[in-house]
Amino acid sequence: MDIYQRILKDHETLRALMDKAEKGKGDLRAVYDELQRELWAHAKVEETVFYAALAGSKEARSEAKEGVNEHHLINTLADELNSLEPGGENWKAKVQVLGELLRHHLDEEEEELFEEAREVLDDKRAKALGATFDERKKHALAALAPLEAH
Repeated sequence: MDIYQRILKDHETLRALMDKAEKGKGDLRAVYDELQRELWAHAKVEETVFYAALAGSKEARSEAKEGVNEHHLINTLADELNSLEPGGENWKAKVQVLGELLRHHLDEEEEELFEEAREVLDDKRAKALGATFDERKKHALAALAPLEAH
């Protein structure tokens, strides 16, 4: 799996979790906690693996910097949701804004940044980055997993 396929896999997961949070059914706290862990782990790994690999390209570097700033906004909004009651009016409004911002970010990466990255990264490098991304993401999620009560 190359870096693009690996990131798309995460994007699918994030979109599905965002849809669940917006629908407001089931254990919203559990859904939201999983979404927040995925968001944080994805952003950090993407920044240190994918965006860092694009630092040498002026055009792609600019898009990557925009992506870092969008990650910051997404994570700030996600942090604010922690203080609200899941399913409440304010929570629903913030989840809607988070969904809009997240989808915009994912679409922009897929439609613009990937195209620029393909001009910078050859197939071999893209494949190696995909493997590195996958490995680091597993470690990040393991580190963020809640401790089980004994």
